[in-house]
Amino acid sequence: MNRRQMLAASTGLALCANIYAQEASPVSTATRPLRRTARQLNQEQTLEVIKATDHAVLSTCDKAGYPYGVPITPVLEGDHLYFHATGTKGGRKEDNMLMNPNVSVAFVSKANTLGSCYSVDFASAIVRGKAHKVTDPKEIAHAFDLILARHAPSNSKARNDIQKKVRGPYATVWKIDIEHIDGKARAAKEWIKSRSATELHDTCTSAWLQGVSK
Repeated sequence: MNRRQMLAASTGLALCANIYAQEASPVSTATRPLRRTARQLNQEQTLEVIKATDHAVLSTCDKAGYPYGVPITPVLEGDHLYFHATGTKGGRKEDNMLMNPNVSVAFVSKANTLGSCYSVDFASAIVRGKAHKVTDPKEIAHAFDLILARHAPSNSKARNDIQKKVRGPYATVWKIDIEHIDGKARAAKEWIKSRSATELHDTCTSAWLQGVSK
């Protein structure tokens, strides 16, 4: 092998090594598909989980890469989520979203521990999207109406109007434009519409446990 061939070979090896390093350490995992496809829910089922979940966990990240997860009380409308936050400046959640609008929201509509099966009867969903603060007064009012209708449905309009007038100025509304959703459930294959998102599905299907006393 002459010098030119050796140089070409070494360059090719270096290029392959660089490609392998990039594949082994990806910059982002955002588009990685769900591994356990047997438990994957379709979009309609995933939306059932989201609508059945009163409280979710919002995950944000600052520019330095430090993550922060915090509970929120969201409401779904079309292809976006609304949630409210305090209007006080300096909150970690808000500052993170201003630095980095990429967020995810985790929903768990049920989580029943099945000790005898060494498992959990769960139904969950993950929303990925971009968050931004709502500034239009009409959209803010609309979002508050949706939040109240979802989370305080028995309250009178008079009561809601007073609450919005007194506390509304001290709150902010955020909107997440949904880019992707994933749903999973232990009972995905036996999913029953309007039931499986919240009701117990207690089946122990592990072959090695069949016939063994609990």
